[in-house]
Order: sequence, then C-alpha cells, then structure tokens
Amino acid sequence: MPYDALVLGAGVYGLTIATELADRGVKVAVVARDLPEDLTSVGFASPWAGCNWCSFETDGSTPAAEWDAITYKYLGKLSKEHPDLCKRITFYDVWDEDRGKPWYSDLVFNCSVEKGSPDSPLPGGFPFGAKFESYILHAPNYLQHLAKKLRERGVPIIRRRLSALDEAYDLPEVGPVDLVVNSLALGNRTLIGVEDEAMYPAQGQTVLVKAPLVNRCTMSTGTVLSKSTPGEEIAYIIPRPGSEGHVICGGTYNRNNWSTVPDAREAERILKACYALDPLLAGPNGKSWRDIEIVAHNVGLRPSRDGGVRLEVEKRTLGENKILVPKMAGQRRRDVTVVHAYGPGGAGYQSSKGLAEKAADLVMQNVGARAKL
Repeated sequence: MPYDALVLGAGVYGLTIATELADRGVKVAVVARDLPEDLTSVGFASPWAGCNWCSFETDGSTPAAEWDAITYKYLGKLSKEHPDLCKRITFYDVWDEDRGKPWYSDLVFNCSVEKGSPDSPLPGGFPFGAKFESYILHAPNYLQHLAKKLRERGVPIIRRRLSALDEAYDLPEVGPVDLVVNSLALGNRTLIGVEDEAMYPAQGQTVLVKAPLVNRCTMSTGTVLSKSTPGEEIAYIIPRPGSEGHVICGGTYNRNNWSTVPDAREAERILKACYALDPLLAGPNGKSWRDIEIVAHNVGLRPSRDGGVRLEVEKRTLGENKILVPKMAGQRRRDVTVVHAYGPGGAGYQSSKGLAEKAADLVMQNVGARAKL
C-alpha cells in the first residue's frame, strides 16, 4: 500500500508532524540524514536544546504565539503521562526594564510580574521579571520517545541524505508520493528546489552541569531570542527532568556562526552569568562558579530564519529542473505538493505541537482522497 505523505526531517518538528499525521489516519514515512538516536551529532539542533516553554513572542495574536499556546497545553498532558520527560516547575524571566504582563499570563500557571528589591531580590539582581510555572523537557529523550512511538505504529524512519527536493517524491525505500512535508532544518539553505537564503544558523553554546539542587528555570535573554538582537549577551538555566540532576546552562545566539566547537572563554562567561542567576548551581557548599560540576560542553546550530517559520503550501512539477536534480529511477513528470514547515530557531520544542497541527491541516487539505477515508 503506497504512502500518502513523506516527512523530511527527524527533529522535533518532523517527528511531531509525522505523529499528528498518523493520528489523523495518514500513512506517512519519515526520511532524514540525522536520526533521534544520533545524540552526539552536530548536524541538527534538536538533541542539544535546553528545552523549555518560555515563549519568545511579544504579541499574543501572532501565529507563532498560537502554536506556543497549543503546545503549552499539550505539555501539561505530557507531564502527567511521562514525568521523566516533561515536568512543570517555577520559571523566572528577568529583565532590565519593566515589560509588564507577558501575553501568556492567563495561559500559564501562577503568573505574576515582579519588581526586585533589597528585601525580595530577583535572580541575578535584576530589577524586573515575570514569575510563573511552565514546563521543562528532556530534549534527547523526548526525541527518542517520539521516534519510538512512531516506529511502534509502523511509521518508518529512514536514514537518507537528499540533495534535491524532487528526490523525495520517488525514493526506492518509500515509493512514489505526491505530497512531501519539508521539515528539514539548515539543509533548506542548500537543498536544490528550496535554496532558502533566509535560513541561517544561530549558534548556541551551552554547558551541561550536574546540579540537583536547582529546581527552577531562569531566563535572562533580553531581546536576543525574540528579535535576534546582535551582540547582546544572554544567560539561562534549564533543569532537565529525570534522576540525573542535570541542568543546561547557556548560552549564546551567534548569527551565521557555523562553528560547532565549544569556546572556553564563552563557557566561562556562561558559567559566571548562570551562577549569578542561581548560586545553587555550585551545590550546597559551593563558593563560586568554579565549583559547578561540569558534565559536558555542547554547541548546536539553531535553524533560524529571517521572517520566522515558513509554513505554507507550494505546488510543484517534477522534472522541470533536469540539470541539477539527480535522476530517480522511474520518476515521471507530474504535479506534486510540498508543505513547508521549518525555521523555528530556538522555539522548536515550545511551538512543536501547535505548528504540527497547523501543518497537518495543510496536508489534509492537499492529500489525496484515499488518505481521508
């Protein structure tokens, strides 16, 4: 029985979209160069994420804010079913200036706008911030959880590198399909047939530490993650669910930096800044940032895009570009569809469920009648 759709990419977007399509009765396969079990691969960002829900949107009326809101509610259910993967904890988002109530104040639990004082200081001594309850995720384990559930349902996740979008419609492992969901990451910058020059890497360096006493998430990211402000230093502390007591300390947002090698000076800055936000990182007897127990240094490349996420339908005709596209055995000239769903930057996990629902809506509007039965 042929497949109704093929999803390109096995990061959090690709796997969540594939899950949503399978839930709707679409026979789907996933193809990617990097797979969820590739935990040390620097080829895609999903396994390296700190992974929490703290919306970067400043306007609650945007599509991205809607995706975030849908995902927040989904994470509430996930935290009850899989507390080892997702957990609700206290968050602080601290600022240099008063921003007022965030758009999501009525969505999250126990949200309040705080003003620091000598008697009641905010993390890092910041003058303003928001306190609320939200969710943390264990990024690599959650990816593997999604993949495991898909495979149990008979959804194949196939390792294959593509050089052109047209290849995806006639892969020998899958057979001919007329609809592809493109959830590749930075590969969309060079994939023949897409070649999206708006895509860029936003390098993120983090330090994974062991700090079981840290039980809150603290964000000090200014406008870097919401507006890609260049040159602004950021810091964030994101505990991971589970028994390891691991915490992600970050970070950086270095636009167009393709390096995946940790920088020692940057690591020192990150640890100093994070220790200022939460001295419990150094343990019960720690005296300074030097007492933080380091587990690993990590660098990932966020798949960021000028203009934000690309979510749209494109109609294509196979065989129009005969010069650069690899010849696929048996491929015939025909009209096909691609649903583009990529480019979340650092917001992939916190928008994943909402984006997947909207992408699946587009698929259902364009997939063949057989898949809708």
